[in-house]
Amino acid sequence: MIDIHCHIIPEIDDGPNSIEESLAMADIAENDGIKTIVATPHFLEGLYQPTSYYILNKIRNLNNYLASNNINLKIISGADLHISHEIVERIKSNEFLTINGTRYVLIELPSQFLHDKIKELLRKMINNSLIPIISHPERNYLFQRSPNLLYDYIKDGALAQVTAMSITGDFGYEAKRTAKKMIINRLVQIIASDAHSKESRPPILSKALNAVSKILSPDEAYDMVQTIPEAVINDHKVYTSPPEKVKNLFSLFVR
Repeated sequence: MIDIHCHIIPEIDDGPNSIEESLAMADIAENDGIKTIVATPHFLEGLYQPTSYYILNKIRNLNNYLASNNINLKIISGADLHISHEIVERIKSNEFLTINGTRYVLIELPSQFLHDKIKELLRKMINNSLIPIISHPERNYLFQRSPNLLYDYIKDGALAQVTAMSITGDFGYEAKRTAKKMIINRLVQIIASDAHSKESRPPILSKALNAVSKILSPDEAYDMVQTIPEAVINDHKVYTSPPEKVKNLFSLFVR
């Protein structure tokens, strides 16, 4: 499996505080069947501002540690970018990292946003040959209340990534329910861990894979942890089922 969203680099954001914890996370991932992890440290203006060079150097060091500890796992480059007006320009100038240097960009939307403004920014990215991958929409309050906001973005050409722990219920009832609706309606195309630690938020995909195999099919679930992520990290075109609007919105608000 391939995990495209993981905070595994030590001492760079709110992920692991030491190389020892990073190695423990890597060991968990390897034992879970994960072979490749995209390291995606936060970039949030005023809080987390690692340079591309710094991230790449940390990844190089981490891969060396993995090799010396006989952990069969490959770490590749990425970033968890909070969307901004200058995101295209900062990617083009190499200030911001895409996933493994490809056209695919992991982005996080704010908890409160104007739908039309976000749509405009995403279209700007797509018009500049970038493919935004919206991270964990099922955990965003606005998407929980109005999941069809995501439909417009996916229809325009964006992708979306659901968090494994949302699928398994570890992020609470609302996130789990919204995740299931989004999966059924093909509004999310990738499962990732968004891991931050070895204990409370570990890099595990297999439990979510098993759960989604029962919601869709084993083949479609596998696509979300292997086939599509593999296309992303190799800069290939992603083939997905067309998104559908969530029709029975009332069921989202009834327990």
